[in-house]
Amino acid sequence: MADDIYTIDHDMTLFYYFQGNRDGTAKVKREFRYDRNLWNTCAQLQIRIPVLTKYPTSPVTPYSPNANPYTGLGNVELRYIYAVPTKTFDHTLAVAAAFPTNTNGVDSIDTQLKFFYITKWKWNGGALASTNEYDQSIIRPSFVSETSYYEQELTLPYWSFVDSPSLKGLKLSATYTGRVLFNDGSIYKSAVGYVVNGSINDFAMSLRNTWGIGANGLWKFKVEANASARFNF
Repeated sequence: MADDIYTIDHDMTLFYYFQGNRDGTAKVKREFRYDRNLWNTCAQLQIRIPVLTKYPTSPVTPYSPNANPYTGLGNVELRYIYAVPTKTFDHTLAVAAAFPTNTNGVDSIDTQLKFFYITKWKWNGGALASTNEYDQSIIRPSFVSETSYYEQELTLPYWSFVDSPSLKGLKLSATYTGRVLFNDGSIYKSAVGYVVNGSINDFAMSLRNTWGIGANGLWKFKVEANASARFNF
């Protein structure tokens, strides 16, 4: 966030990921995001509308009696973001609510609150970013498992291998994600990978590949991509 594509009047983002799980199942997420500034360029309101496709290995739900892929609307999320960028350090606070709007059983039917604190230290030729997230169920049916975890994502060094006045630099970084699941015996899960991002004028993109590590990897592998455009109207 901070001094990238998110600090302008209006943003529209298309986000995609494919996640292959260790048990052989998989999930695809396609998400439309729209956000706009509020009373100043630091404060933003964002809505996220996801569509999920699940690839089961067995007929575990009535939505897939023959273990075929099934698709539905995921849980719509509303976020308030306050980002303060500077030349050497950015920090961002965000709070989000995810509502049980899913169809076809593709997402959990609990209502969740999410809290984020994002920092980015910048220097000539690189940067270190830390994203801290805490998710917690606040309303859930008795038959639905609780969501409760803390996750930190570290990204380093934002090495720029293309730089020009119009192309703000394609940047390559290593990334590490660690998650503590409080509702499952405080199990720690992690993943490592790389991310490439950059922007041209009012268009930005990123590509991230990560792989779960250790006995409790977050997933087998995950590919994420997004493209954002900014508008002033």
